[in-house]
Amino acid sequence: MLKRIPKSDISIRPFKAYKEWSFSSGSTQIDLLEADSTSTDLSGLYPKNSIHGNIKSIFYNGQDDNLINRVGLKTNTYTIFTNAKERNLESYAKVISIPNIYIGEGIKRNSVIINDSGSFYTDDGFGNLRGGDVVLRLDTVDFNSSFITYFNLENIILTLTIVSMDVVAMEVVFNYNSINYTQIIIELDLQNNILEVDEMPFLDDVIGIMGNVFYNQGIIVFTKYPTTKLLNNWEVSYKSTQTIYEHEYLLISNEDEFNVSTNPTAVVEIGRETEFITGSDNKIYKVTTNPGVKYIRKKSTLENGSILDYRFTGSYSGSNSASYAGFEHHDLSSSVDTTGSFLIPMITTIGLYDDDCQLLGVAKLPQPIKSESDMPVNFIIRFDT
Repeated sequence: MLKRIPKSDISIRPFKAYKEWSFSSGSTQIDLLEADSTSTDLSGLYPKNSIHGNIKSIFYNGQDDNLINRVGLKTNTYTIFTNAKERNLESYAKVISIPNIYIGEGIKRNSVIINDSGSFYTDDGFGNLRGGDVVLRLDTVDFNSSFITYFNLENIILTLTIVSMDVVAMEVVFNYNSINYTQIIIELDLQNNILEVDEMPFLDDVIGIMGNVFYNQGIIVFTKYPTTKLLNNWEVSYKSTQTIYEHEYLLISNEDEFNVSTNPTAVVEIGRETEFITGSDNKIYKVTTNPGVKYIRKKSTLENGSILDYRFTGSYSGSNSASYAGFEHHDLSSSVDTTGSFLIPMITTIGLYDDDCQLLGVAKLPQPIKSESDMPVNFIIRFDT
């Protein structure tokens, strides 16, 4: 018994699934490559000058503003320094290359974390690899002279001027390159000359962007101070992306569908004729000369008034039953006939077929469901691909 499913009862919904990966400096699944335009060494599987030429032509080709040739996203979030939203590549860089099998459709944005011997680098979701923590600590605070010296991870000394400080409102105003910046005070320790504030946007010009992440290609490039990066004991973690499609099929078994037993003993054949013939190989074969008519075992009145009574002799002995139980008694539940003499089908398995009637999938029900003749039964099948 087959039934075509209307397209209106089929739903396919895509959703993104993410898997977390982590590789260390000793992993063989990924490659740490050096890109050096000045190298003349062509030995090895990946020559350094070739790597530099490849990433430069693909990712650092000056097409940041070309909508057709641009690779990755570009944001205008940073408004202070123009070069904070540009991609720059010098003569030397370090490249982490992750095979496609470990990124799927691409690296999930804002998921890259690199631990380089205690120094952490993360991506900002726009293809930039950023260094430093969200909270920046400023040391060597001289409140008398109103200046602060900040020592970053790259041993660059940055001098700021304190314009004003409001301890009650926990705000401090810095001046850097003749521009004032109001920051929230996280911690103020006058005894140890420590002033801790939230992230300062002008540090993008100093240590903010350390490289780039190209999500679809699975490539991470360190372009700023690369000689000091990924020397030993480093680890990269991220999330890969894969689109999964949820298929949902609504199957409706109406009152007059799938409620006749497929048990051969529930069917009686009338008028079927057979005979034996001798084949050309002198073997005797039994062939059907008249297929006859098949009837469901029940009491029926034909057009000519004849009554066909092929009901089963069952345990049900209600009124007008004459100890028979047939398919005309579907209105009686199995709670009345506990032995199941009515042969009402119980649905346990649903198969999905294509237009050529080839079985594509099988769904098993947790418990048998009776196919009633007085009400429709709905089934919902879900699976992911």
